[in-house]
Amino acid sequence: MKQGGFLLLLFFFVTLSYTQKNVHYDIEKGIDAVERQYINAWKKVTKVEGFRIQITSFSGVNSKTSIDRVATQFRQQFPDIPYDISYFEPSFRLRVGNYHTKLEAYRALEKIAPVFPGAFVLKDQVDF
Repeated sequence: MKQGGFLLLLFFFVTLSYTQKNVHYDIEKGIDAVERQYINAWKKVTKVEGFRIQITSFSGVNSKTSIDRVATQFRQQFPDIPYDISYFEPSFRLRVGNYHTKLEAYRALEKIAPVFPGAFVLKDQVDF
């Protein structure tokens, strides 16, 4: 019994002394080139699917002046939220935020809606 315990203890110490210290990965040839292409492709991406809050839209006479006035009011109320004025015929639209999830957009809408009651969340291309 003592010899069996001694052999087990000896086996344990021998195993510890011969453990592998360095790990070597066999990477398939060409994987570096694929990785560089992947990184370069994502560098070109500037917009992704996300959510914005549309504050208002105007069309017709003086619509540009009206949307600029609302944008100035928004910028004064919420200076930390980015906004974007876009023209999609026949109207100008004021959309704010760059939210990657709908939950983020609705949290921001809770702050914005008391000041701009007609605001709503919509799916849009946002900055990456």
